Amino acid sequence: MVMKNSVIQRISKSSGAIVLALVASLAVWLGAVVLCFATLQNESAYSLVSGSVKTYEVTFNEDDKKEVFFVERPFNKVDNKSLLHWDAELYHLIAQHLYDPEYTWAGYFAFFPLFPLLWRVSHLSPIGICMLNVVLFAVGLLLLLKLFQEKYHWTTRHLMTICMLLFCMPFMVIFLIPYSESLFFVCIALGFYGLIKKRYWLYFIGFALGCMTRAAGNILLVAWVIADVLAALHTRQPFKLFLRSLVLHIAPVVTGVAAVVLFQHFRGAEHWFEFVIAQKNWGKELSLPTWPLTDWSIEGKCVTQPLLFTLFVPALAWLAASLVKGIRIRMGKADNCQDAAVSSSSCTWSLVRTLSILFLVGNIVLALFTQKGCMFSQARLLTCTPFFFFLMIDIYHNDSVGIWRWVVAVFMVVAAILCGNMIFRLNYLGCALTLMLMVLVFFGRRMNRRLRRTLLCLTLALNIFWTAYLFNCFLSDGWVFT
Repeated sequence: MVMKNSVIQRISKSSGAIVLALVASLAVWLGAVVLCFATLQNESAYSLVSGSVKTYEVTFNEDDKKEVFFVERPFNKVDNKSLLHWDAELYHLIAQHLYDPEYTWAGYFAFFPLFPLLWRVSHLSPIGICMLNVVLFAVGLLLLLKLFQEKYHWTTRHLMTICMLLFCMPFMVIFLIPYSESLFFVCIALGFYGLIKKRYWLYFIGFALGCMTRAAGNILLVAWVIADVLAALHTRQPFKLFLRSLVLHIAPVVTGVAAVVLFQHFRGAEHWFEFVIAQKNWGKELSLPTWPLTDWSIEGKCVTQPLLFTLFVPALAWLAASLVKGIRIRMGKADNCQDAAVSSSSCTWSLVRTLSILFLVGNIVLALFTQKGCMFSQARLLTCTPFFFFLMIDIYHNDSVGIWRWVVAVFMVVAAILCGNMIFRLNYLGCALTLMLMVLVFFGRRMNRRLRRTLLCLTLALNIFWTAYLFNCFLSDGWVFT
């Protein structure tokens, strides 16, 4: 009984430290973003930087075509109306009318229903749903941090460092606006928690709800097949066990997508998979990629392109190496990496790592072959997910990354060269932030402590300004978000 109480006390103490570190870091980061934004709303303060910090202005020509310009004007005021731009406006309409054809059109079926339903039942204003999104994101992040805390047993100082690192992610603004990313984040984070803690019901609920929030089911189905094949090869798993594992993994994905299909069908969809057909209304259809890659948003481009050059090819190479090694293990030409000394928990961590990499690669491949070389939206679809955050924390602490750090380092140099025209321009600040974040993630623990702290604080400070700038872009209806 004494031992049991001791364990409970350690768990309670650990959870308390995580909550305290997360709440403190979130409060400081969010407070700094609000302060920066409020300062640049002031005309006198803005005049000091007006030559370099621009604001979007949207006009419509005689053909009712949208035109966007940069102007020297203080940041916009925040109100419910200004928060209903881009996808937020569409989600709001769905929340009010549930795909009613009198108010919406066929393209709206591309947007999944769970977030609009949450907005509908909560009766929150746009400002209220923004506040709820911050809470949902924090809960999802708490679940991820709890998993890693139990694995690495961080001190409070290390917890704060990890939180600061995560808040350097260059598209954090997406969790502050009326978009579905926060809900998707907490759902998938819950699924991760259930998967790693061997609580299948939590995994099922999390991934099913996640697949009702965003059109991620197609990527997750393929990702789970590949991840389970690689796991079966590395562990020499019998076919029956592989098949059982695969069925259990894809069951919530299929359930979530089926729920969306049924809901949309009963709300007037002409076809059973209307959400697939609706993608054509947003310029997405099967096509060959073109080069060079483009993006109609400069703020999105400056985050997406360095990410592509830095991570995509190394991720493909890692997956290929994992496949070759698995085949060699299966054929008995290499040692089984998952021997008796390796716990079931470690196998699950490896599975989640593989799934996260596949989700990252899957999004890029899907965009390449459906968007004709235009990578719009990828800045948020790649980074604003638990898959990306999981990889950030995992790589930062994983000493077995080994040679792959240096492979990524080579591609960082390539990315810096190819994106050189963006690195030192203020409205392309996301490019420098992305590269700085990658350096911290892959090499932060190998740096001198003073150098690491300096780079971390600099990246965080720049990202606070960048987040305030992106938030103003959204309020301005600028060409940033989809």
